Amino acid sequence: MPLPKIVTRAAGLAGGAGGKALEQLQHLRLPGFGQSSVTDDPRTAARRWRAVTVLTDPEQLHTAIPAPLAAFGDRLDVRVTPAPGDRGAELAARFRGPVTQDEIGDLRAALRESKALVEVGEVLRVDPQPHGRRKPTPQGAALEGMTEAAPKEGVL
Repeated sequence: MPLPKIVTRAAGLAGGAGGKALEQLQHLRLPGFGQSSVTDDPRTAARRWRAVTVLTDPEQLHTAIPAPLAAFGDRLDVRVTPAPGDRGAELAARFRGPVTQDEIGDLRAALRESKALVEVGEVLRVDPQPHGRRKPTPQGAALEGMTEAAPKEGVL
């Protein structure tokens, strides 16, 4: 077998092995370390604090909870503490009772929207596109789907 094929094959095997190792590490949890795992049971995930760092004086958040979080009413525990390194305030929230995965996504989106409202004064949106609609291509459809899911998942 020629050397370029051997190198290509070895790179493919190494990439596959690395992917499997990362998949296993994703499910490894050490108590008190890291972020919540996607494999946590729903009751544990619902009780977990979700937080954002907001570039503002913590006292400003103590006086008025931002509207996206206030919309949840008394279903949330909200905590405001000074952010580490004197970087503003840490705004954290968690549900008081049982919730669904969709509601957890709504909370994550509300925290990010609250951060934007306090820091910028508005929530910036990707849609609608200033130049019109995206072309109905497979890539355009994939981007539309990711843009729709991003507010709840926190990634694009």
